[in-house]
Formats: sequence, C-alpha cells, structure tokens
Amino acid sequence: MMAHAHSLWFTQMIEYDVPPDRQGALAQALVARCEQLALRCEGLERVSIQASDDGCRVLQYLQWRSREVWAAAAEAFVEEPFLALLSQHQARGVNFAAYQALRSLVRGADGGLHCQVGEAQAYHGA
Repeated sequence: MMAHAHSLWFTQMIEYDVPPDRQGALAQALVARCEQLALRCEGLERVSIQASDDGCRVLQYLQWRSREVWAAAAEAFVEEPFLALLSQHQARGVNFAAYQALRSLVRGADGGLHCQVGEAQAYHGA
C-alpha cells in the first residue's frame, strides 16, 4: 500500500542495540531528550521509549503531526549531540525507520476496535 501525501501521522522509530548494563541509562537519557524535544517542537504528538526483555535493545518511537512538521523540526536535530549519546551509552548499532499512518484504530466503549481517524477524514480536514 502506498502512503499518500495527506496521510495521518508521520512515525519515526529508532532502535538502539546496547550492552544490557546500559539499557536503563540509555532509556532515561532518551526520555530526557524527548522531553526537551517536545518543548521545542510543537508538532511532536507522542513519544514512547521501550526496552526489550533481553536488555539489549531500546526502541524510541516518535509520532509527529505530519512529515512536514517532522522535516521542519529535523533542522534543529543538527544541534543535538546524537553521536555523543551513542558513545556515552556504548550503542553497538542503530536502526532507523519511518512510516506514514494510514489508519488509527482504538478500542471503543463497546470493547470493539473502531477507526478513530482514517484517510477519508484526513482528506477532509478532520
């Protein structure tokens, strides 16, 4: 399925591969970094920092209002000490992925999953 220009959110995921004894510290550093980012970037809608059960990975999930908002915010990323963060927490690898949301389902009061917002609504400004 091809992403459309008027899709919903733009989601950025960054997975860090770290030694198990550095997982907690990296997760805390990413939380602090995301809190600062949220203060500077109005279009950052959601953030999730997740840790794998094996202790070797941390997933940073950032959901932006749109690709355009992310692109504007990305200009400020140049100032971020990203490589220093990786070095400090001994990250052995980093994987980046980005996606356009096309549908969003939420559990309703009836217990079923319902389309919260979809393409048709996004095209009409909802």
